[in-house]
Amino acid sequence: MKNTNNKYNRVLLIIPGYPESHYFSRPLQAGLGYISEALLKAGISNIIADMRFNYSRRQLLNKIASYAPDLIGVSMMTFKYSHSYFILEEIKRCFPNIPIVAGGPHLSTMREEVLKQCSAIDYGIVLEGEQTIIELCQGKNLEDIKGLIYRCQDGKIAYTGDRQFIKTLDDLPFPTYRQFSLNLYERFIPIISSRGCPYSCIYCPVHLAIGRRYRYRSPENIALEIEFWYRKGFRRFGFADDNFTLLPERVYQLCDEIEKRRLTGLNLSCSNGIRADRVSKDLLKRMKQVGFRELAFGVEAGNDKVLKRLNKSESIATIKKSIGDACDLGYEVTLFFLLGSPGETWSDIQDSISLATSFPVVDVKFYNLIPFPNTELYRWVKANNLLLREATEYLNDASHFVNQPIFQTAELSYRQRRAAWLYANKAVKRHCRQNKARSVQKKIEDSLGIKGHLGAGLAKLWCTDVVQNHLLSLKMVRRFKERLTA
Repeated sequence: MKNTNNKYNRVLLIIPGYPESHYFSRPLQAGLGYISEALLKAGISNIIADMRFNYSRRQLLNKIASYAPDLIGVSMMTFKYSHSYFILEEIKRCFPNIPIVAGGPHLSTMREEVLKQCSAIDYGIVLEGEQTIIELCQGKNLEDIKGLIYRCQDGKIAYTGDRQFIKTLDDLPFPTYRQFSLNLYERFIPIISSRGCPYSCIYCPVHLAIGRRYRYRSPENIALEIEFWYRKGFRRFGFADDNFTLLPERVYQLCDEIEKRRLTGLNLSCSNGIRADRVSKDLLKRMKQVGFRELAFGVEAGNDKVLKRLNKSESIATIKKSIGDACDLGYEVTLFFLLGSPGETWSDIQDSISLATSFPVVDVKFYNLIPFPNTELYRWVKANNLLLREATEYLNDASHFVNQPIFQTAELSYRQRRAAWLYANKAVKRHCRQNKARSVQKKIEDSLGIKGHLGAGLAKLWCTDVVQNHLLSLKMVRRFKERLTA
């Protein structure tokens, strides 16, 4: 029910587009889904404008004019942040009296610097935003709203300090995406079952956005979300957690809940990456029984020397065992590696390639290592004068997927790092593509009944870069994918 005592009662929430980039996938955004749901629960109307779907600036401005919000919110990644700034500045020129609040990973990492760089932004929300944006809409005194950055009357920028993390995540309503145009998206629901990362990997900025303290939803609450969508005909779910299996007993209990509710025929994935030291073969077997099919492991390096430099707190022996267990159980496994870590040599990279090609995994990604501000890696690179570009320049266009090194080391020069990226990705591509094609061919046979050479040909076509990197956004191709993963 609408609360007319609020300062802001109508909020338009924007998901920026990322033009001329590798972001071809356009999944539902669970983070903004939580914000939208929290606002609705508090009686605050809101709608979503997802600019990833070829939304022109003119269309956005028309939507603002027709909806007439009294607050505009935007969730920002650091990637292409200057494009987001440009959009917000244009909005402010056309609608100078509508305040703009920004949140997301970019705000949590860069904080006050964002408001200094973009004059169109009136407020910034740091870390978890559900409670902060509600208090802002309710009209609470700005200085009393924890987690808020705002502009003072004298032009200075103030920050009220970090808000205490939400301890009981079950208290938050999970996203029902009522304000999203669901027909635009794949029939795939992202689930966030926990927040926080207690580890201290030197390269990772996740703790800056969600904190180190690990907080988690109960198995009953997670199963309730899956059941909600199951009754609406959805079967594909992906856990977007950074540490889904950190508490193995919780995962066992979730599997029991899924069975208890008779949620059969599920296709569950952990594609964001899990830690090899937080699973066992017994746990992986139990997960497989209730519908988990895809796993990704954040391996990062091929030997213990480099893992230690990264402060990964895992051993190669443990990593190999967990990958082997997952492959033996029939999972589709993806591996993530970093390239150019401190102290890493060409020989160390060869160790990574050897590890990756020793298992029948369906995909391996070698990532260009990016030093994000306020991480230990950034401080080390900066202190040793190894940066090739300043952060203000490379953060806007740097990508793990683009062969454009940000720094160099004594072990690997700029040219060697570019060569390593090409070599590593080429060395594993054929190996993985063959494994992936075999897996897809079986799905085509089981789901579509197409066998023989035609099924094999379709599988090979599906696994090409053209389809995977450029065509998955097409509705017809998405529908084909849904048939395969049903």
